[in-house]
Amino acid sequence: MLIRLLYVMSLWLTSLTLWAQTGGNVWKSLADVAIEDRYDASVGYEVSYPVFGERAQVLDNQQGVVNVYMKPFEAYLKPKYFILSALPIAACFFCGGAGPETVMEVFSQNNIELSSEVIKLRGRLELNADNPDHMMYILHDAKLLED
Repeated sequence: MLIRLLYVMSLWLTSLTLWAQTGGNVWKSLADVAIEDRYDASVGYEVSYPVFGERAQVLDNQQGVVNVYMKPFEAYLKPKYFILSALPIAACFFCGGAGPETVMEVFSQNNIELSSEVIKLRGRLELNADNPDHMMYILHDAKLLED
């Protein structure tokens, strides 16, 4: 029991350090997720839900920095609400072969212009395990950081 507690604490401290300091590495922790299909009576079919592992769970509701690519989907792109990816457009979840763990929804504090370059955002991460109308990762109160 003590060994498991020490292991969980070390994962938690490592993930918090990665999340707070090196936005590029946070995606490795966010990849600790499995997909589970469950029947949803309200729609009459199975819906896919994320099941977050320990490395991802420790980031829930934490402030941090993430390096991302903006996705130019007109249906989603608004100055304060948009979609981000860990990968460039050719490899992202929507256009390439990556999984849903590589994208996140963003609600920003201020308008952010579309960029094809990697951008750095600071915000509060929400792990969305229950609402299939939103992505599994949501960054709230995001602020663009200048290098």
